[in-house]
Amino acid sequence: MSTFAAQSTYKKADLAAGHPTSQVSTGRDWIGYWLTVLYLWLLPIQRLMLPFGLTVADLVLILLTLYSFGRAWRTHRRLNFPLLLPMWLILLSSLIATLVGFAHPDSIIAIVQEIYIFVWFLALTNLLRTFPPSDLDRLLKVWCVVACLESVTTLMGMFRVGPSAFYIKPTLDPHTMRDPSTGADLTRSIGTFVNANAVGVYLSVSFFALLATSWPIWLRLTLGGWIFAGMFGTGSNGALLSTAGSFVLLVGVYLIVQNRRDIKLLGAVMGMGMGIAAVVLFMLGFSPSLLSGVGLDARDPLLFQTLGRVSHSLATRLDIGAWAWETYRRHLWGTGPNSFASLGGSLHSDYIAFWFERGPLGIIGWLWLIGATLLRSLQVVSQLVDRHRRWQVLALGAGFLACAMNAFTHEVSHMRQVWTLLVFLFALSYANIAHQATHSQDDAG
Repeated sequence: MSTFAAQSTYKKADLAAGHPTSQVSTGRDWIGYWLTVLYLWLLPIQRLMLPFGLTVADLVLILLTLYSFGRAWRTHRRLNFPLLLPMWLILLSSLIATLVGFAHPDSIIAIVQEIYIFVWFLALTNLLRTFPPSDLDRLLKVWCVVACLESVTTLMGMFRVGPSAFYIKPTLDPHTMRDPSTGADLTRSIGTFVNANAVGVYLSVSFFALLATSWPIWLRLTLGGWIFAGMFGTGSNGALLSTAGSFVLLVGVYLIVQNRRDIKLLGAVMGMGMGIAAVVLFMLGFSPSLLSGVGLDARDPLLFQTLGRVSHSLATRLDIGAWAWETYRRHLWGTGPNSFASLGGSLHSDYIAFWFERGPLGIIGWLWLIGATLLRSLQVVSQLVDRHRRWQVLALGAGFLACAMNAFTHEVSHMRQVWTLLVFLFALSYANIAHQATHSQDDAG
């Protein structure tokens, strides 16, 4: 699966992954490092859109992509291709669905966008995997600092403090100073994004990136609480509930991996049960009567924008699914990616979108991508000895699990923040295994 000569800084990582290579030592890549820092700072600035649906962060992504492939060519460093097969199946299904579906130009644009996302994902993964784990840890910390600042904008937006851009969508009338769909004093914040769900996903993955850093536990918990509060400001129930459920599952799985016994193992099992319950709650939604039964008023401003909306949101998505099914049943191989947008609607679910717009091959590819990512996390954890490095990979894997849960009610698969999380997950997996292999070799010597 390589297009370059078989040379790599991390020989042991490639052997562990089943790829033969030779070892070449390289110095620290300051250009790639600082370009990545700049990208992480620009990532949440998605309200400022450029032509072809690009953001300012894409300008750095393009530079990083060219630099990564150029550096690999100069150093004869081999490339790894994580998630290649599921992405190939997704692209194949997109092409077939475009040909036999609506044949809408938006589908061609969507395919080009999918290729673009996957190419920069490969470029950044292969670039960051050459960084020492200490540099990857610093990059995660940079990401988390930016996320904490983004939480400031979402909390300000929720209380209508500061620029109206923090809480008024670009499609709304800027003179109304409020979303006309709600009369509540508090509102769903969008921060520096174009919609509340997108910033909710960004803060969700940032929460798990924070957990993967080497900061003291008390600092991670404090900043994690702040990021979660910023997530609450977005009113995104998908982000809130999937993050909470994945966090509980993360703790439970970590305790099981560490082979703790007795009361701690029992706590892990209970934690996993709570996580599953959170997912079920996320799927079924809260009803106003349930909230009233526990002494909560769905009309309260704090609940009105979050839990008070779940029942209505679920009903809306069920109606969308029923409407989409009537169209899909006439195009069983798919209508074409992003084709439902041409009908004036969003499917609000990656699982439905991959199935209806790309057909059976599309949903298989999407499920394969999810399964391959989560399985990769567990496989790497089983090879690592160091506790912190295990926790790092598990935390990022839990972040992707939260995205997979959130994808039931939102289309998150195309979001840059999700693929950035995948970049760090795979890059850290390679780097941690390489670091462990190097130290094992030194000890043996």
